[in-house]
Formats: sequence, structure tokens, C-alpha cells
Amino acid sequence: MSEKNYRTPSLKAVKLMRITSSLSLAIFLVMPSVIASLYYRYELSYFSFVIIGAVLLFSFLYIAITPKIRFNRYKYLIEADRIEIIEGLFFIRRTIVPIDRIYQIDIQKGPIDNMVGVAKVRLTTAGSSAAFRFLEPETADEIAMHLNTSVLAKIKAEGTDENV
Repeated sequence: MSEKNYRTPSLKAVKLMRITSSLSLAIFLVMPSVIASLYYRYELSYFSFVIIGAVLLFSFLYIAITPKIRFNRYKYLIEADRIEIIEGLFFIRRTIVPIDRIYQIDIQKGPIDNMVGVAKVRLTTAGSSAAFRFLEPETADEIAMHLNTSVLAKIKAEGTDENV
């Protein structure tokens, strides 16, 4: 399979990934650190400052490096018979969805997506779902319409009822 056929997400994806990384770190690292520092506020020692420094360094590196790695690994392919989505940070996940198994196509934009200017196309099959993420809104509309046309063409080719 040729790498040239794969498409990459919008460059706005890095900004969105930085925002979501920051929010997740705020929930999982900063809030517990603040609670712990309030609990031990009278017992701050050298060890406490080392831990706080390590948490801040990890947070900075996570926000600076992780989005670039995820962006470089994220790609998708739309073929006549299937869709492939490759993504991941530590573990690379490759999702393959047959076109003829798709029964619902949604375009979704959350509040942060709107702020950054991206959208996602969610595909639902009988057994699972997959999503094209980090797309320009126009690209999301084009992909959704193309997939809808492809699914309808396959249904008509199979001779099923047109009211599906």
C-alpha cells in the first residue's frame, strides 16, 4: 500500500492537541498537586520542591512534544471499498472500516473544535465506530458527502430498496 495516498489532518490539529493535553494534565496532575500542597502546606521540604519541579517539567514536555508526535502519526485513507485511519502516541492503532458496512455518518464539532476551527466525521457501523478527526470543516463536509454517495451507490448496486 502506497504512503502517498494517505492524507494528513489540518495543521490546526496541533493547536487542538495542545489544548486537550493541557486540560488533561490540569485534571490528572495539577489538581492533585494543588490538593497535596494544601494538605502538606506546613511541611514543605526539599523533596516536595523536587516533586513539584518534576511534575512541571513533565507537563511542559508533554504539552510540547506529544501533539507533534500524534500529528505526525495521524493519517487516513479513503478508498472505494474501505476507509483506514492510523493514529496513536505510544501504541499505533489502525482502523479499517468497509464502506458497505457504514450506516451512519455524523459531522461533530465540540466547543474546543469550534474555537480552533476543526471538525470530525464519525462513522458508525453495526459493530463499532470510527472517526476522522482534526479536519477542516469544509473537508469534513466533503468526506461526509463522498462517503454518503459511496454508501448509497453500493446499496443501489446490490438492488435493495431505495428508501434505506
